[in-house]
Amino acid sequence: MKITFETNYADVYAGLVTKNPKDYPTTIKKAVKRYKRWKKRGDIWWDNNKANEALDFIQTYVRHVKGDLAGETIILEPWELFGFAQLYGWQHEDGKGRTVRLIREVYWQVPKKNGKTLIGTGALAYAMYGEGEVGADVYCCASDFEQAQYAAKPFGALVENSPVLYNNSQVFKGKAGSVIGAVYRYQIDGVAFENTFKVMTKNTGKIEGSNPSFVLNDELHAQKNMEQYDNFKSAMLERAQPIMFNISTAGKSSSSVGMRVYKESKEILDKDNDDSRLVLIYEPNKGYDWTDRHVWRQVNPNIDVSITMEALEIEFLAAQRSEHGKGEFLSKHLDVFVNGAESFFSRDQVEPILQPDKMGDLRGEAVWLGLDLSKTTDLTCVSINIPTFGEDGKSMLKVKQRYFIPYDNIDYREQQDNVPYRKLAEEGFVEFCDGKMIDQDQIIEYITQLMSDYDVQRINYDPAMAQKLIEKLENLGLDCVAIMQYPTVLNEVMDDVERLIYEKRLITDNPLLVYCLLNIVVVTNINGLKAPSKTKSAKKIDGAAAMLDAHKSTQFEMEDVDTAGLDDYLKTIYG
Repeated sequence: MKITFETNYADVYAGLVTKNPKDYPTTIKKAVKRYKRWKKRGDIWWDNNKANEALDFIQTYVRHVKGDLAGETIILEPWELFGFAQLYGWQHEDGKGRTVRLIREVYWQVPKKNGKTLIGTGALAYAMYGEGEVGADVYCCASDFEQAQYAAKPFGALVENSPVLYNNSQVFKGKAGSVIGAVYRYQIDGVAFENTFKVMTKNTGKIEGSNPSFVLNDELHAQKNMEQYDNFKSAMLERAQPIMFNISTAGKSSSSVGMRVYKESKEILDKDNDDSRLVLIYEPNKGYDWTDRHVWRQVNPNIDVSITMEALEIEFLAAQRSEHGKGEFLSKHLDVFVNGAESFFSRDQVEPILQPDKMGDLRGEAVWLGLDLSKTTDLTCVSINIPTFGEDGKSMLKVKQRYFIPYDNIDYREQQDNVPYRKLAEEGFVEFCDGKMIDQDQIIEYITQLMSDYDVQRINYDPAMAQKLIEKLENLGLDCVAIMQYPTVLNEVMDDVERLIYEKRLITDNPLLVYCLLNIVVVTNINGLKAPSKTKSAKKIDGAAAMLDAHKSTQFEMEDVDTAGLDDYLKTIYG
């Protein structure tokens, strides 16, 4: 769509919202009402040419970097036109009598897969090349360097793919093609100037003395450092028309920078008490039903463009398997802030795995062991994972476990964990160690007994504190494999265990495994991969960790059996 300069694109979107109010969340209807109020004021005014110059620049230079449209210039959707037009269209007279842009800060919150990266890239590029700010200092900020690259790399590609921009520019790169900065050199009336772009993450000391004209805060919800945000805002005060451009999804923390700015922005929407800030939030209305597809459409403005209902349906199916999955769906796809400390599994999901009467006699079976070791306060667990199949021929996982606990101060341990360790020891699920420390010889003795009772294939272990014990186990002839506790290693295992629990294909006879699974809180990396976190989990998860370590192998040993084929085979043998 070509930008026509006589069109007010903010008016176009406002008209759509007014005509079809049920299709939009309350937060966006408030943003439209705010825009209409501003049109009636006499102290500020709308410059349609400035609004459309920005829109035209963005559609001319910003290109898709992934997917089927990679390499093509973007076409701004009505909701994006509404936001950008307001940012650059509203003008006022400052204290020095100059006509300057009214908006100095943007808070734009929208679910994932709705084109946030290109929105940020567009604003960044216009600040560097389009708005005419002389000596512009432009920054891209994020929670870490890798996150910042989601905006920095497309910006670098934008410059390199445009001869008009690249002829006077230099893009600076680091390891693996990362973009760390750029400079744009030009002359005005024979005087040389430079606009600079820098990637900033945690080095807040470099902010002192800076004079930023534009700061992009990408995925603000993930930023924990209030100092970086506040220092940049203070450093901008001397500029006539700077922009702090905050763009984010909702997150899983109540203490992040994003939550603070979100709450401030919601108040601005309600009270309209800060002309310098533009607020655009796509989130469900109060009392929403997270299963309602109409809600999905309301809060995903790029539906049927960069995100499809089919993709959301797939994510929704996964979200129903665990509390963590639901939290991921709410925060990433419905733009709802959720409690970051929620357990991965719900009680209703996990408690049914405790089925001792269905375990059967497993002696002699092929098993894979998982080992999670501790010294004092945590549990040490040996998990025995037995891949097998049910009566319907579906593969399933049976898990037996033995826990080792120092007996010292056992009364306090039982009270603190709310677990009857002594009763569990009587039932054979727990083994006490004398004194204050775990006795590794007891663990070796137990594993040696397992080698007699089962066909032990391998021991997978958390390498923390395990070196000496593993050396002794290897001397017994056991194959021992270290399982690093990283999201890149354990994400697939977590997904498979989640699926087995959801499909009721994982059972155990040990109630402590249920306890540990219910305590799991995960940590998620920048790519959305997850792993259990002992630091984030308030209570013990050691048994779950041992089971997951073993399942790094058993997930590949589980195969369904064709029961019909088996019956036919038996008939050929026995007639």
